[in-house]
Amino acid sequence: MDIRSMFKDDITREIQGVIKVDQQEQEIIYNDLKEYVVTGELYKNLDTFFSAYIKSINRRTDKIGCWISGFFGSGKSHFLKILSYLLKNVEVKGKKAVSYFDEKIDNPALLGNMKLAGDISSDVILFNIDL
Repeated sequence: MDIRSMFKDDITREIQGVIKVDQQEQEIIYNDLKEYVVTGELYKNLDTFFSAYIKSINRRTDKIGCWISGFFGSGKSHFLKILSYLLKNVEVKGKKAVSYFDEKIDNPALLGNMKLAGDISSDVILFNIDL
């Protein structure tokens, strides 16, 4: 038995070793969304982010920034990249970004917040601060 036959997806495809937040290639965006694993910690961070974001939609606020911090290699850039896809609600292969999370998020309130955020026109500005 060939080990490759044990996997659902092609394990010989090129894997992006470095996350590039401005990546626009449809196949890369598709793989990012399809393969993103929402761990317990990411679940909490998504809930925290979208709960705050929805508050800014429902009423005026000057608290419009988001700070993502963590150790080197902890997934900050990847998380930011996924957030940008969700906020823009990009369409990939006939499916909106938020729809890729229908089976990954079992909390209806969080999923509803994500869908509401994706339905609102947003300008997403990504930048990195090197200290």
